[in-house]
Amino acid sequence: MAQGDVPKAERDRADAAAIERIRNGDTAAVAVLYEHYGRTAFGLALKIVREEGEAEDVVHDAFVAIVHRVDQYHPARGTVAAWLVTTVRNLALDRARRRVRRANIVESELKHEPMPEVASPEEGLTNVREHDRIRRAMAKLPQAQRETLEIAFFEGLSYPEIAERERVPLGTIKSRAARALHALRDALEADQD
Repeated sequence: MAQGDVPKAERDRADAAAIERIRNGDTAAVAVLYEHYGRTAFGLALKIVREEGEAEDVVHDAFVAIVHRVDQYHPARGTVAAWLVTTVRNLALDRARRRVRRANIVESELKHEPMPEVASPEEGLTNVREHDRIRRAMAKLPQAQRETLEIAFFEGLSYPEIAERERVPLGTIKSRAARALHALRDALEADQD
């Protein structure tokens, strides 16, 4: 039965009974309140935090808070529904404020980060030439040696990891890498002359 199908007086009595059950240690009674107000709570939380995952977290936290703060509910101050809505609203606002504070802290920290230096046109040209030299030298290596270096340097795998991935003995990988580095150094020196 939908929330609108239950007369308000009957729902208020069911809510009050659920609160009493929670006070007496029956935390399963939260399900009654969730059935009555879960969708409303989610809608309110989503409107404030604007992210479904965060809204779900807020609703969860609100129903957990009701169990822990059940003694703070007083019928003279308002209905259970009003208390629950206030709890959801406050938790959602707190979460939204924390998110803004975190974003401000990150932004503030980034302001103090040094800006990366921009290379001069001459440095840029030198870097391009150096990259070309390395690319040409790598192209001269046998395929197995070139691939071993590429995996080690660009993928960050260790020699044992490369050996396992390639299904080759570790000694073979180590000797390939050593020969590749030696040949690469020779090729770069020859290209420099």
